[in-house]
Order: sequence, then structure tokens, then C-alpha cells
Amino acid sequence: FVERVDPYKVFHAAGWLCQICGVPTPKAKRGTYDDDAPELDHIHPLSKGGAHSYENTQCSCRKCNGKKSDQIWQRNLSTLTPLPVP
Repeated sequence: FVERVDPYKVFHAAGWLCQICGVPTPKAKRGTYDDDAPELDHIHPLSKGGAHSYENTQCSCRKCNGKKSDQIWQRNLSTLTPLPVP
């Protein structure tokens, strides 16, 4: 399933906060290599069968998105835990 997703709508809905660690992701840093730059993250990665949709995307900082890579992660207070992939 592919939906036209506007990253800025996703970031705005998240209050420009990383949905994994909670750090602010300033709009001015979009497209940069800074750790706190906002990136569109697929909660269930496309490579694992996830959809490109509003329901499956979230705002994440570049650092968390890179750490998460193509895994499915769960927010658990201050720690990130990989979830088993069925």
C-alpha cells in the first residue's frame, strides 16, 4: 500500500519531536546531517512489508532513525528495544 505522505504533516502532527526519544527536531535542520534533524521514519519498515502511509510513519531524529535502521522498535521510556519480527 502506497499513500502520498507529506513529511511536514507528519512532523507537525508530532510537534516536531522525535517519537522514539522525545528530542526536539527543528524544522530548520530538515535535510541536514545533524543528529536532531527530523526524518520520516517507517514504524514497520518498508523492507519488512510495512506500508508507506500516514498510519505507518512518524517523526524521528536522524540519530534514532539511523540506530533503528530497518528494525521494528518499541519506545520503552529511555531505552529502545527491538521487537521480534514475525
